Amino acid sequence: MAQRSTHSRSNGHAGPDPVKRKRAGPHAGGRAATERTEARRGAAQREPSPRAAADNALTVLRADHERVAELFARFEKLKSNGAQKQHLAERICDELEMHARVEEELFYPSARGLIGDDETMTEAMVEHDSMKRLIEDLRRMKPGDERYDATVKVLAEYVKHHVKEEQDQIFPKIRAADIDLVALGRAIKTRKRQLKGDSEGHGLLGLAAFPGMMIP
Repeated sequence: MAQRSTHSRSNGHAGPDPVKRKRAGPHAGGRAATERTEARRGAAQREPSPRAAADNALTVLRADHERVAELFARFEKLKSNGAQKQHLAERICDELEMHARVEEELFYPSARGLIGDDETMTEAMVEHDSMKRLIEDLRRMKPGDERYDATVKVLAEYVKHHVKEEQDQIFPKIRAADIDLVALGRAIKTRKRQLKGDSEGHGLLGLAAFPGMMIP
């Protein structure tokens, strides 16, 4: 009787050895689970926070480009030669001067030497100089002058060309370079706040420049 009972229990194991099954679980799915966890962790490390993404220097400068393009579009729709047109033109000049200023003080010095193409940076500086001369001409005019609208139109085309060159040639190289774009963007934002405080109601061309200024 005892032998039959033992034999019956021995044959009663219909499934695999529970010890073996326990060992097989982690072996079969553990590696995949670990890889998925590491992949999620790596993706989280690569993705910047929303605030850091907004502070990226290229995002900050691109927002300037888009804002000025919108102002030019609004100017083009104006038909009257009153105070609204002059105010809009002055806003365009102020935005462009501030944008050029922070690029010359912070962005261009940081980019020069990192992108392996100093000629591109020099050309960008020359384009800034030409843009400033157009702004000077425009500030001496008033709406209704013969060359007023034409000067704004030429300035708009010039800025459009400069922005395209900058975003197509300089931005991709800066993005691939070893540079902290978030720190640079925050420095640009800080400098813009300083300039707005220093130049309230006035143009920026008369302010002292320090073109070699680097990020603190």
